[in-house]
Amino acid sequence: MVEPPTEPPVLSSPPTPSPKGPAGPASDSSLARAPVVTPPAGTSGGPKTGEKIPDRLDDKPKAVQVATAHRPPRRARLVIKHIDPWTVMKVSFVVSLVMLVVCVVAVAVIYGVLGRMGVWDQINTLVNEVAPTTTSTALRNPLTASRVITVAAVVGGINVVLITALSTLGAAIYNLISDLVGGIEVTLVDP
Repeated sequence: MVEPPTEPPVLSSPPTPSPKGPAGPASDSSLARAPVVTPPAGTSGGPKTGEKIPDRLDDKPKAVQVATAHRPPRRARLVIKHIDPWTVMKVSFVVSLVMLVVCVVAVAVIYGVLGRMGVWDQINTLVNEVAPTTTSTALRNPLTASRVITVAAVVGGINVVLITALSTLGAAIYNLISDLVGGIEVTLVDP
């Protein structure tokens, strides 16, 4: 039986990357150097029986572990010379707003728990017994839920303003003092 002549594999060069830059994984430098093998015409192009399929990971050299001497951890000594008051004001404002929300929710929850236990009713009846009868009806039940939560919100709002102002002022004062004494020294250690 006569076999038809087979053509040798044709090597074609890989596509060159565009001047705009690499586009996708085909432009990897290790892939750009490897020639592309095109199977001869009329063949399936797949691996033959018993032939090893090439793997791109096998092309890379294996890492060799070398014993290194144990070095002590690196240390860096840094000095905090300047704190930006604007960023301190923004951060302290947001933190104090979060604290305001947490405090109002906590007051509402505690008021609800103590209300279920009957504490507020007992306090209100005690105030009504002690207060003179000429007292206005608004003061007859002083510990209502709306009053308690409103007081908590007002106190929290005052705290937002005070915390923001004092922390900004503290950053400005720190900047003045750090110019005189050199700032706070911090030592960082690399584990």
